[in-house]
Amino acid sequence: MSSELITLLSTTLTFFSIYVILSLSLNLEYGFTGIPNFGKVFFFSLGAYVTGTFVPRVMHFLFQIDEPICSATASTKRIVLGIQEPAALMMIFIMSLILSGIIGAVVGYILSYPSLKLRGDYLAISLLIVAELCRVFVRTEPSIVCGTNGIGGLPNPFIWIEDAITKEVSYSTLSATIAFLTYFFIQRIVNSPYGRVLKSIRDDELASQLLGKDVKKFKSEVLMFASSLSAIAGCLYAFFIGFVYPDDFIIVWTMYAWLMLLLGGVGNNRGVVLGSLVMVMIDRGLRRIPSFWLSLPFDISYLRGIIFMVLLLVIIMYRPRGIFPEKPLETPAKKVFETFIRNSLKFKKNNLINSSE
Repeated sequence: MSSELITLLSTTLTFFSIYVILSLSLNLEYGFTGIPNFGKVFFFSLGAYVTGTFVPRVMHFLFQIDEPICSATASTKRIVLGIQEPAALMMIFIMSLILSGIIGAVVGYILSYPSLKLRGDYLAISLLIVAELCRVFVRTEPSIVCGTNGIGGLPNPFIWIEDAITKEVSYSTLSATIAFLTYFFIQRIVNSPYGRVLKSIRDDELASQLLGKDVKKFKSEVLMFASSLSAIAGCLYAFFIGFVYPDDFIIVWTMYAWLMLLLGGVGNNRGVVLGSLVMVMIDRGLRRIPSFWLSLPFDISYLRGIIFMVLLLVIIMYRPRGIFPEKPLETPAKKVFETFIRNSLKFKKNNLINSSE
């Protein structure tokens, strides 16, 4: 297998893992709880901003780098130190993941109470506005991630590995492991009594309140947890790219998450993973068109946008619940009932056979 193909596959796996974390967190919010979060990119960018703020300052403090944080010389020194100090770099990476998750959860909890007083379209618009305001603020405030120039020199935690292929595969494997743990944990949540409460809130919020459930509390917890996951995805993205640029975090990321959710199946985590796979294959495949297929007279990103929007319209028109619609929750009571029905049918079948003989 050629090194170019391995690089393509590892890069695709990394983006797939990031997409899975984003789409699963959105599915928990909207698919299971009914929160239309159109500010997904805000929480995603929050993890990247935390990484772009935390990593350079910690490295400058630990290794006594005298250069200005935003300078190209400082970026180069951070990369060199990342190669020379693998243990310290791995600790900084782990701390960045934890800090991103904590800040994402805190911000999600703070925003939940004022935003959840709104319903439906108003909630979606308010979260969308928050996302855009955050991007504009970070873009114009140089003390966070160096303003419009962005900040580089964020060393990959495996940058110390000499072999480029091993380095890329290591990071993609780590990202895939985090994505798998996210899927496993969310799957356990939605198939528990807690998950049944979330579905009841989604289906009939008033009925859930009448049954004594604190709807705002449950929604706040979901938004807090999903925001934490989105921030972790943003942290992984920042370390993978090695650069944080505010204008990267535009509304397109939110649309990607919604497209993956609607394509795979609302309220179905396995469907969402499939939607993420289709999405990343289209996205990464179209990015490779100019290099080995044909040269187009326009920017390939416009073609990707057209294909994604057409795909979204087709899904909404013909498969509004996705390729794999939501299935009943896997609960112990459901399994017992299915076993009872199966045994009853088998018993009736045996009686019919015996009576015919």
